[in-house]
Amino acid sequence: MTTQLRSILLLALLSAVIVHSYATSNPPTPGWTRIKKVEDYHVQSMAEFAVAEHNKRTGENLEYIRIYRGYVDGQYYRLFIEATNHVKAQKYEGVVFEKLWDKIRELVYFKTSS
Repeated sequence: MTTQLRSILLLALLSAVIVHSYATSNPPTPGWTRIKKVEDYHVQSMAEFAVAEHNKRTGENLEYIRIYRGYVDGQYYRLFIEATNHVKAQKYEGVVFEKLWDKIRELVYFKTSS
């Protein structure tokens, strides 16, 4: 019976070492999580900010229409926005970095989406 107990303990220890070495050599990678409620006020304000900041940087005069899809990864928001240049509506993709507690928002990029 002691041999059986030793075998179980050895197997448990070996399993723990294997799991630990796998976990440290392959840490989980971050990924985009879909925003379920893009109509949320905070998400809407992020999309409006992206359009306004793009206009400021480029001199364009896009007008925000709506956000139709969004993803979040930590402090980064990947937003799919519809906006118009007063001639036709077009789809755009923008990424906004936000540090809420420091009241920082930065437009990482804004481009035409397919």
